[in-house]
Amino acid sequence: MDIFESLKFLYDVELGITVSIGQVEKSFGYLINLEEGDIIELNKNVEDYLDIFVEDIPLGKGELVIVNDRYSVRLIDLVK
Repeated sequence: MDIFESLKFLYDVELGITVSIGQVEKSFGYLINLEEGDIIELNKNVEDYLDIFVEDIPLGKGELVIVNDRYSVRLIDLVK
């Protein structure tokens, strides 16, 4: 029996996937003064890959794509 066969019981376990487009630190005063339409600049450039996490554990990098009118992420690189 190979390793994948022995782990088959885990195949239906659901895990949370999070995709981060960037982050920034701002003061509480900044946050309470936000209004609709304000823009929050993040720490990433447009051409940077997105960070992908499974249950807060890094999975890899990806890029934003649109599939059937939905935002999706194409996996570009897996964490090794």
